[in-house]
Amino acid sequence: MTHPEITFKDFATVAKKRGHTAESLANRFRRKIENASEFFERVMTCKYKHEDRSYVVIPYRSVIEFYNEERHYFQDSNQKHRQCACGCGAPVFDRKKWASPACKKRIQRNGERRAA
Repeated sequence: MTHPEITFKDFATVAKKRGHTAESLANRFRRKIENASEFFERVMTCKYKHEDRSYVVIPYRSVIEFYNEERHYFQDSNQKHRQCACGCGAPVFDRKKWASPACKKRIQRNGERRAA
């Protein structure tokens, strides 16, 4: 079975939405990927030696499978959960109204502009 090409940018976008960090991913894949910390640092920043690497395709089957699981989980859970009050579409959990502090700040700034 062939896997679709997943770029660093594709992976980083989904991983960040799911709350993963380079460190948490390195821990998860420590025994599957050589130099996992370095690899996921490059993936999550989409950079290597200050050069853009967002277009680089991920070569590891286990990472691609993880990406597909995370992407599907996010799509499935996004429809089952309440969404952020700012309109970004991100799911919110528990009694929260905002998906992130940035979402809350965005609404506060928009309110200030309307009042002015």
